[in-house]
Amino acid sequence: MPRKSEIAIVIRLNRLHILSPYYIKRDYGSLEDTILRFAAPALFARLVALLICEQVQSMLDDIRAAFSFLTVLPLGTSTKGEPGRSFAWFPLVGLCIGALLVALAQVSPFNHDLTAFLILLLWVVITGGLHLDGFGDCCDGVLPSVAPEKRLSIMRDPRVGAWGAAGLILLLLGKWLALRTVAPEWLPLAPVMGRWAMVWAAYHFPVVQDESMSARFRAGLSTRELLIASAWVVILLTRVEIAVLWLLIFCFTTLFGGWAARRLGGGLNGDVYGAICELSELICLLFIGCVYG
Repeated sequence: MPRKSEIAIVIRLNRLHILSPYYIKRDYGSLEDTILRFAAPALFARLVALLICEQVQSMLDDIRAAFSFLTVLPLGTSTKGEPGRSFAWFPLVGLCIGALLVALAQVSPFNHDLTAFLILLLWVVITGGLHLDGFGDCCDGVLPSVAPEKRLSIMRDPRVGAWGAAGLILLLLGKWLALRTVAPEWLPLAPVMGRWAMVWAAYHFPVVQDESMSARFRAGLSTRELLIASAWVVILLTRVEIAVLWLLIFCFTTLFGGWAARRLGGGLNGDVYGAICELSELICLLFIGCVYG
């Protein structure tokens, strides 16, 4: 941060119009004013540099927080700023995960079936099974016909129920079958779209009233974060089919999120975000397999 003395000098320079051509031609008649005149450009440049460095450091902290939360990489967490600002970089994390999957697919010496299994294994390991856990909890809590309060208590239970076990088996089986038909160059689309869907769900839907942890995690999430996250998806829009896929993910997230919010009493929690990510990834793989497979 700039020192108070530097800020005070810049404010005084602004009042004196040091950078004004009219003022430069004047006779200052004061040694202090003469020193300020020649020091103004250097002080102003240093202040701008300090402000830029602060913004860059804040951005790097947000990126580190996103990678630390969504992957098993031991990058640590930042205590500065609001956690919701890291949502802007969720698709970037997905892009990096996709790059790892592409690299594995390119170097794998095995057949399609075993390569697809190894890709899925790496996918689960690099994310720490975070979204799979949320998907299982979401199946256990949202699918049974019980009261909203009961659903939330079920989702907090660390044990996996019948709905969760069946859902996880079908999800992983569906991903493996889809990966067998997807060309390596299209793999990054699924993790990028899945994490963008999480951003849209967190931005568009409220949090369940008694989910204080989810509310704290969303603190700082605004339109700015959504636009930055969407910009990462725009980079991948190289074909009309990909734009159609993005629209499909948007519609699915909006409809599924609205349905889940009604089942939970008017809002979403972290488990539903994870389920949206996993299901969006599955939809992407199935779509790519059908169009380009």
